[in-house]
Amino acid sequence: MTRPRRKGVPRVVAGLALTLLVCPPGATGQGFEDEAAFLTAPMGARIVGIGRAAVSIRGEVQGTPWNPATLAGINSVEPLASHYDGPLDFKFNYLAVAVPAGKVGVFSFAANVQSFGEISISDGLGTTLGTVTPGNLIVTLSYGREILPRFALGVSGKWIRSELSGDLTGDTYAFDAGLLWRPWRAAPLDLGASLVNLGPDLRMGDGPNAGGSPLPGRLRFGASYDLLEHLVRPDGSLGLLIAVDVEHALRDLGTGSQFVGAELGIAGVLFLRGGYIAETLIETNSGATLGLGLAIGPARFDLARELGVNQLGDETHISLTARL
Repeated sequence: MTRPRRKGVPRVVAGLALTLLVCPPGATGQGFEDEAAFLTAPMGARIVGIGRAAVSIRGEVQGTPWNPATLAGINSVEPLASHYDGPLDFKFNYLAVAVPAGKVGVFSFAANVQSFGEISISDGLGTTLGTVTPGNLIVTLSYGREILPRFALGVSGKWIRSELSGDLTGDTYAFDAGLLWRPWRAAPLDLGASLVNLGPDLRMGDGPNAGGSPLPGRLRFGASYDLLEHLVRPDGSLGLLIAVDVEHALRDLGTGSQFVGAELGIAGVLFLRGGYIAETLIETNSGATLGLGLAIGPARFDLARELGVNQLGDETHISLTARL
């Protein structure tokens, strides 16, 4: 696809770096490499620790990027700060705050700042043409509410900005929608489903020939169940949460990825996590996740590591959440 020449950025530089920006190295998915893949980057160490199985985790601000209905059940102001060290020099910072508004529901505001470091660009002959410092900013406003007993809905609106250099940028917007349902009051089983990243293509540059990348629209559904709640330890001192998600690309519902994870909670203080990811949409790798959580008073510290999921290297996630 032909892209316009912008002042200070040669056409070949824009083309090569745009490919890197929308689909990071190591992505070898089944026909979805042209998507704005940075929108699928995992954020939140608790969710990463349980294998990214997030769509049915009730009352968790970290689950909002996967399903805004997970805001239902949050009863206090909850700020979140999360940092992700990825392969090469990729560094993502995610800041969010969830604010309950009584019977109206729960609102959240989030900003995801993604940096890919300084990248050298060469032409087909190996001649270095210069460097670029691409990055992305995603600002999200979300809302979730229990509209019926044990049944919640949520929606999100996103503003997305990608920058290749100071004079080559692109903007777009997207919407998410999700639901969360607990079929039985006495059983700790939650079912969730969501549609995320619904919006127009991300176009880099101006004019009718500007390059565009479709957003990674996804359909995800899943379930979570606490095996020990009301069965072994009704006082809540010991819990074992099992979560399973399946995700499909809206462009081809026949393809999908699977996510499964578990969290062992001890006295509401120590949390041991593990999971498994079978990713086929952006990356064709499978791998494990490990995580640890520690709650001290109103604060919770989470640490997670993905092993073998990204071909370029393993990923470390750190999060701090508080209940005020």
